[in-house]
Amino acid sequence: MTMPVEPIIGRCLLMCPEKERRMREREGLLHKYEVDEETKDMRKRKADPTKIIKSFSRSAAGQDMTDPYSLRPPHVLLSTIRYLFTEIITRTDLDWTLIYDFVFDRLRSVRQDAVIQRIDITTNILLLEPIVRFHTYAAQRLCEKKVSEFDAKINNKHLLECLKQLLVLYDERDYKNRNNIEIHEALEKLALNDSRSEMEALYILLHIGDQEVLKRALTLSSDLSRNSPAIQIATKISLAWYLRNYVRVCYLAQQLPPILACAFFCNLQSFRRSVLQIMSFGYNSKVLTFPGLKLQKLLFYKDISRVQADCNLFGLTFTNENVLFQKSQFNEQVLQANPEMYYTSATLHKFIPKILLECTSN
Repeated sequence: MTMPVEPIIGRCLLMCPEKERRMREREGLLHKYEVDEETKDMRKRKADPTKIIKSFSRSAAGQDMTDPYSLRPPHVLLSTIRYLFTEIITRTDLDWTLIYDFVFDRLRSVRQDAVIQRIDITTNILLLEPIVRFHTYAAQRLCEKKVSEFDAKINNKHLLECLKQLLVLYDERDYKNRNNIEIHEALEKLALNDSRSEMEALYILLHIGDQEVLKRALTLSSDLSRNSPAIQIATKISLAWYLRNYVRVCYLAQQLPPILACAFFCNLQSFRRSVLQIMSFGYNSKVLTFPGLKLQKLLFYKDISRVQADCNLFGLTFTNENVLFQKSQFNEQVLQANPEMYYTSATLHKFIPKILLECTSN
C-alpha cells in the first residue's frame, strides 16, 4: 500500500529567505529595487529585508528545493505578487523592459514555490490570474522591442503555460463542486467567476480562430457564458476570424476592454498579413489603387508610414499614400507583418491600475 505524501508547508514569512538574502549580498546579486537605500552607494550593498524577493533558481545537485524555511506559504506568495504589482510595475525610474525582467523572474519563483508545496486549487487560481494578466500586458507593451531586450516567444510560452494551468484548475474546481467534495468552494466560485470569465476570454483571443478553443468556448456552462460579456465578444471575434470575416473582426475588436485588447493585438501581425493577402486578390489591379489612409484605419495602423513599411515587406506597391494590390506581387514567404503596438507606451502605463492593480486589491 502506497503511503500518502506528506504536504510541504512553507515557513518563510518574508518575501526572500534569509539564507538567500545573505548569499546574494555576499555575491553582489542584489537588484536596484532590493537594496537598502542607506547602503546604495557602498561597495558592499545590503538588502532591505522588506524589499528583497526570492529569485528563481533551477534545481541543482546538493540543493534542497523542499526546505520549508526556503519556501513561502500561500499568503506570503499572494502578498509578494501584490507588492510586485503595486510597488514595482508602476515605477518609471527604469526602462519598463528592465522592470519586466525583474518582475518576470520573481513571479517565476512564486510559481515554483507554489508547485513544490502543491497549494490548494483556490489559492493557485488567485496566484495565476494576475500572472496571466502581467504576461498578456507585457506582450503588447514590449512587442516592438528587439529580441535581445524582450523575447516574445518566451513570454508567450509562460503566458500559455499559466493560462492552460488555470483552465485545468477551473475544471477541477467545477468537478469538485458538482460532487460536493469541497462544499465551501461553492461560495468562492461566485467571487471568482468574474476573473474566470476574463481568463476564458483571454484564452479564446490568444488562440483566435482555433477550432478546439472555439469548441471549448461554445461548451462552457450556460451560467458562465451567458452572464459574461467578455466571453461573448471574444467568441464572436474568434468565430469571425475563423470565417475570415475580418471586417467584423475589426468592428468587434474596437469594443474590447484593455486587457482583452492586449490579447487580441498579440495577433496583429497575423491579422494584417491575412487581410493584405486577401485584398491582393480581391482588389487585384494593374492601375487602380486602394486609399492608404483607409487601410491604416482598417488594420489599426498608428500612421501611414507603418502601412508603407508593411507594403514593402509583402512586395506591394505603395505610391502617393495609396496601395496597388496585385496578387502576383504578394510575397507569401513572409508569414507576419512588422510588429507594432496598438497603444502608445504612455497609454499602456495608464492602463496598469485597471489591468494589473485591481486584480490584486482583494
